Amino acid sequence: MNRYGWMVVRVYTPAVLALGVALAAMIVTFFFSSTAALNGLTPYLTWVTPIALLVALVAGGIATMRMWHWQSGKVPACRGCKGPLGRLQHGEHGDYRKCLACGGNQAV
Repeated sequence: MNRYGWMVVRVYTPAVLALGVALAAMIVTFFFSSTAALNGLTPYLTWVTPIALLVALVAGGIATMRMWHWQSGKVPACRGCKGPLGRLQHGEHGDYRKCLACGGNQAV
């Protein structure tokens, strides 16, 4: 896998993790909601699934919008690999942006 493939994996990881939390909450609620030990937690566990699905939807949407803006040239690109640059960061030597593909720093 090349650096752009790994970049896509890193960008979509929060959405996939939120989907995993939603799946785990659904499984726990379905199989263990009738047990006496989890009767007090069942009302809370039923809300974890839709909240985690909403978080996954928002995280996936943000990642998709970032990749779409990069592909259409609306965000600054790395001078070396032409990958998308991350958010503005403040460092000791001035402001910079970190490339999401190669990891290099670009001075602003």
